[in-house]
Amino acid sequence: MSVASCISNPHVKAQVRRIITILIPTLSLVSILAAQNYQVRTKVDLVVVPTTVRDDKGKLVPGLTQKDFTIFEDRVPQMISNFSDDPQRLSAAIVIDTGMGGIAMRRLVPLFITLTSGFSEFDEMAAFRFDHFVFQLSDFTNDHEKIEKSFDIVKTIAAKQPATVPPGASAPTAPKILQLLLGILNSSGGSSVSAADPGRPPTETLPTVRSPRVGPSRVLYDVLHDTAKALEERPADRRKIIFIVSDGQVSGTNNHTFEEVTNLLLRNNIELYAVTTDSGAFEGRFGVLGSLARATGGDEYRGLSTRAMENAFNRITEQARNQYVLGYQSTNEPANGLPVIRSIEVKARNAQLKLNHRRGYTQAP
Repeated sequence: MSVASCISNPHVKAQVRRIITILIPTLSLVSILAAQNYQVRTKVDLVVVPTTVRDDKGKLVPGLTQKDFTIFEDRVPQMISNFSDDPQRLSAAIVIDTGMGGIAMRRLVPLFITLTSGFSEFDEMAAFRFDHFVFQLSDFTNDHEKIEKSFDIVKTIAAKQPATVPPGASAPTAPKILQLLLGILNSSGGSSVSAADPGRPPTETLPTVRSPRVGPSRVLYDVLHDTAKALEERPADRRKIIFIVSDGQVSGTNNHTFEEVTNLLLRNNIELYAVTTDSGAFEGRFGVLGSLARATGGDEYRGLSTRAMENAFNRITEQARNQYVLGYQSTNEPANGLPVIRSIEVKARNAQLKLNHRRGYTQAP
């Protein structure tokens, strides 16, 4: 059959039209991609490290630049690719321990206005309290009066609370992740971890150094877990903090563990700031609140008097807002397809300065 005959054949004509219909859009797409210099890019996670810098008198140090810092991950130097010293908006979960003794609670009651006054109109707060259970007293809002009003129940409880309450377990054994980040364990590399086992019974608690379980419940682990989950949902452009006033006691049945809380805070870059109302808990080097504060880049303050509490409240919001933010892309890679806990160390060119920063994060494969 000649070429002319093929072209005149109606079946052949139909097939040619179908080929042209498919080919033209394909060629058009290729030309568009070529014109855009199309490239395939892979995701590279930025590790963000908010850092507080104070001098030898405890005052915040402004005016530093990127060149004033060096950063290490698992002792390997990292290149700082992002740097900012701009104040950031805060998302704060404010937590009151209504299971602590009446003396400490009545010391706190006059200070609820002071507690919220450090937050600006651009910040948001949510109020929580806990003893045997966790109670959310308000949703996130920038309305100071709503937050202060939500603490009316705390005033009622404080008026009736016995001066002292049975102690819980203020110095639990820190999970290995936290021990690694705080330098309790000696390790030069990352530590492979797995997610908390959801099959563990809800009554399980970590063994403690000082005392066994006691009768009254103080669900400190649960409130830290629940507030961290609430902050997890807040916008990514906000600095997320837990601001807790507590004696640091843990006892009875907690549905979550110290390890779960540690993982959750580190994974979501949530800083913990604690005002501790019990001198024994504060002195305990590896107490729950102090350990988590140091690991997450927050801080722990004494709250042994009304004046001390007031000073602590003012310093916490100032510190949380005015941090240097360092960012880098890790040169380390997880092995064996497992998430790895990476330790972080930030150093200042001036060795006399004191730095607070998150001590690590979970690197996903």
